[in-house]
Amino acid sequence: MEIDKKLTKKNAYEVLKLYRRYSRMAGEELIPEITDNYLFELKMVELNIKVERQLQAFKELRAITEAINSIDKQYLRQILIEKYCKWHNKKDYIIYDELMMSETNFYLKLERGVIEFARHYKNGELLVFSLEQLTRHNQF
Repeated sequence: MEIDKKLTKKNAYEVLKLYRRYSRMAGEELIPEITDNYLFELKMVELNIKVERQLQAFKELRAITEAINSIDKQYLRQILIEKYCKWHNKKDYIIYDELMMSETNFYLKLERGVIEFARHYKNGELLVFSLEQLTRHNQF
């Protein structure tokens, strides 16, 4: 089966764009640290999380960080973290300038990173498969 990249990316972008909101909802003490290798490190906090909203936000943060940490290539993790997970929202041109990449290369790698994120997020929950490909395959 072939992945429908357009719909898969749309799903992944929607989840990644919520990272900052979940961070605010979970509270600063629950926000994961970012290591030098662009991996997330969950804080070991023993809090009595009573508020359901905080607990849900923390669970979603964990799912997002685990998916990003599962991406093998550091530069793909770095692009996703810089674009979606840092507190201050940066313009794309600032990110690819800081990473010393061309605009084209940045967007190609961003697309690869988003597809990889979708594969790892909750065991591929964001993946969408192309029905057209399945239909053509079954006609023969």
